[in-house]
Amino acid sequence: MNAPRSALNVLAGAALLVGTPALCVPAPVSAAPALTPSRDERVVQALLAAQEAAGSADAAALGDALRVIDRSGARPMEGWTGADPVPAWRALVPAAAGSPLRGSPLGPGYRSGQIGAGKSDSFQQVFLSGRKASIALSAVGGEPLSLRVVDADHKPVCLADAQRRACRWVPVFTQRYLIEVRNGGQSQANYFLVVD
Repeated sequence: MNAPRSALNVLAGAALLVGTPALCVPAPVSAAPALTPSRDERVVQALLAAQEAAGSADAAALGDALRVIDRSGARPMEGWTGADPVPAWRALVPAAAGSPLRGSPLGPGYRSGQIGAGKSDSFQQVFLSGRKASIALSAVGGEPLSLRVVDADHKPVCLADAQRRACRWVPVFTQRYLIEVRNGGQSQANYFLVVD
């Protein structure tokens, strides 16, 4: 039985598609609903809010921010030698406002830093194979900071610009990653970074 030529072409095309890996086609750009912030994004925003509340002597807002930090279990990142502002912020919250809750010791790690104009700050962090890795960054004064993560083979894992300062991925191998924060602005920038 002879099939029409157009039917054979369709069958040949379908057979070719079955053996071809799927191609990534970008989704059309649309107004997506706001995503719920991840734990590291909530903590980095709470660190920023705590600094602003401490600067304006707003004990209620400071207490709220500290509760977010403490409930997350956030703590200074291992190996970071900078000054941890959280204990000083806790001392500013009156006992009547209620002491912040202490969270799990396995929560996210945080650090703060300062970067000169056009400069970068970098450090290394181990992430475990098969476990979600997440990093969030906030600039204290809204400076145009960017975030870059590079694996042990110097291959970029994530590049996050000043608009969306967060990286999420699942490492295939347990390894040490380089995390770089770059200041693209014209003045010194202060930042908070949370790794979860």
